[in-house]
Amino acid sequence: MTVKERLPLQLWCLHGNLQTPDVWRPLQQSLQSRMPDVQILTENLWETMADSCWDWAERFCQRAQVLEPARRVLLGYSLGGRLGLHAVLRSPHLWAGALIVAADPGLVEGRAALLDRDRTWAHRFLTEPWPQVMADWNRLPLFAGRPGPDCDAAGYRPSIAAAFTRYSKGRQTDLRSHLQPLRHPPLLYLTGSEDTKYTAIGQQLEQTCPTVTHCSIPAASHRVPWDNAPAFHETVFTFLKQYERCTAETSGC
Repeated sequence: MTVKERLPLQLWCLHGNLQTPDVWRPLQQSLQSRMPDVQILTENLWETMADSCWDWAERFCQRAQVLEPARRVLLGYSLGGRLGLHAVLRSPHLWAGALIVAADPGLVEGRAALLDRDRTWAHRFLTEPWPQVMADWNRLPLFAGRPGPDCDAAGYRPSIAAAFTRYSKGRQTDLRSHLQPLRHPPLLYLTGSEDTKYTAIGQQLEQTCPTVTHCSIPAASHRVPWDNAPAFHETVFTFLKQYERCTAETSGC
């Protein structure tokens, strides 16, 4: 490979809980109209279940690594963002950059109570009428009354129930101590300006983790990619542009 030969640019997208890869279609359409050479790959988290976040990250990185050499950028929202953080920490050399949207790096306390809560949600999503439980989920204050993206994950009930317990923040490692010594890749942590909890997390990570930059998207709560899609798409586009001209032998890309 010559110094002038460009590596493909790939964006690996990880959806959130109770979603499917279809939620990324608006972003795909937006990026492909402006960056037609970008390869956009979406993971279905319900078809790639593992026993823990770390187990999932190891398998995911192995799948990504066997493909052609590329500049790989990871994008993960909420649950997908938490799994994405594990993937970056599992194989930092594999990723050129990462966009993490409203994802919790882990709890310092209250883990047992949260695991109990997630077990309750798991049981409800497995046994109760789907529309009723989804309505209760969407009424959580975190979402500020805004509707979620149009998708239907009801067909993945068993995997979703399993994810509530296997990937629960009550079981998750607190990743802050793992992120602090990280020097690569650059990580952009995105939150909605109205999401005070995750905005505070983003500000803390920016102050304590050298690779992390926090970005607040206006007029958005937790569901940043859909609450303010134009601003989110522009942020992703800007982040990817820095890798568009990278070559196999160019350092610092």
